[in-house]
Amino acid sequence: MNVETPLTPAQLFEFITDAERLFRLNPYLEIHAWQSAQRNVAEGGRIHLKYLNEMNGVARELDVTVSEFKPGVGYTLNYSEGLKRATEIKVEARGQGAELLIKDWYHAVEEKPDETPQEKEARLAEVDRSLTPWGVAIRQHLISMARWNWLPFYRPLRERFWYTMAPRNRRISRLIIWITALEFFAFLFVFLIYWIEYRR
Repeated sequence: MNVETPLTPAQLFEFITDAERLFRLNPYLEIHAWQSAQRNVAEGGRIHLKYLNEMNGVARELDVTVSEFKPGVGYTLNYSEGLKRATEIKVEARGQGAELLIKDWYHAVEEKPDETPQEKEARLAEVDRSLTPWGVAIRQHLISMARWNWLPFYRPLRERFWYTMAPRNRRISRLIIWITALEFFAFLFVFLIYWIEYRR
């Protein structure tokens, strides 16, 4: 998956070194635990991760190791268990900007003579279908940051509060905010009509 961004290659690489923030941007990944000795990824770094993928229903607790770390280029995250064996995250220069490449790698699914169709389907269900929505969310986040970062507290509110919420809680909160805004504007509209009639 390729994600066009408004950042320079250096800015985008700095952004992706915070892997926790990157993963929390996935709108279908509910992270229950993220334990790492350091905030930014580095060669040989280890992360203990517990999560629920809402797209395929897979819940796991596993260890993630960082390999192939190249400053300014990217890195690979290797998973200790599951069908998905690694996620490759790279920065590629594109004209005046940069593009983010995210690629998942999976173990080969071997045919088992005694395996039922249901068992095979259960194994294949581990394929992560949230990759495209994740890319869209990353792009939207970067565009929003470029547009609204001048506002006081916008960045910490978005990254330290909003994205620490579970995805479903963010969706519910977003819905409540929109409903509240619509109710407010409806109230203003009614008040304006009343005020005009009163002035006559």
